Amino acid sequence: MANPEHLNILKQGVTVWNQWRKENPDIIPDLSNVDLSGINPSGTALPRADLKGVDLSGANLTGANLRLANLSNANLNSANLRGANLRGANLRGANL
Repeated sequence: MANPEHLNILKQGVTVWNQWRKENPDIIPDLSNVDLSGINPSGTALPRADLKGVDLSGANLTGANLRLANLSNANLNSANLRGANLRGANLRGANL
């Protein structure tokens, strides 16, 4: 289950999230099993994030950094991944 603090920070917007990530690079964000469908996290820094089972259907992930993120069993149906960095991401079982 997602860490409520991490989810709250993400809901404050990309600028707040990216600043928090910059200040806390050693924390692995846990946003697992959350419904984030239709959100606009374009340009969000989510490297190494635990996004297992997350619903990102229809989300705008343009330019998002998802490097080494765990996206196993995530729903990325109709998500915009243009320019997103998925290098090394775990996409096992993901709905693309």
